[in-house]
Amino acid sequence: MAEYGVLVAIQIITSILVYLPAAKIADRIGRKPFVIATFACFALFPLAVVLSSGFATLVAAFVIGGLRETGEPSRKAMIVDFATPRLRARTVGLYYLVRSLTITPAAVGGLLWKLAPQTPFILAFLIGVFGTIVFALAVEEKYASQAR
Repeated sequence: MAEYGVLVAIQIITSILVYLPAAKIADRIGRKPFVIATFACFALFPLAVVLSSGFATLVAAFVIGGLRETGEPSRKAMIVDFATPRLRARTVGLYYLVRSLTITPAAVGGLLWKLAPQTPFILAFLIGVFGTIVFALAVEEKYASQAR
């Protein structure tokens, strides 16, 4: 369906437009707000999709989806900064292994869909909000913004 291609293009264009400027600004003012913005957009995207009532609101949802990249450079820099220089590659690999294992239960989304199509989206939103709050409360700015 052509409309889906347009939505994905909007999401990717949004990501491209925010990625580098956000990284530069984060280097000046701190990484934590940008990582929080990324996590918030990860939470809001599925909710925005569920609440969409037509193509225009889906466009807005996919802009939110593209804004998920706002804090990606900051988040990735935090991962690398916390690693001992000689173990950075292993640390990044371990991060992606743990991340992949934690999202494995997402396959349950198909079963949740049977309850109601919006159920996996609402659950993703709730989990995203929880994760955003945990990060915001648990990570101090000084650890988010400085290389060790």
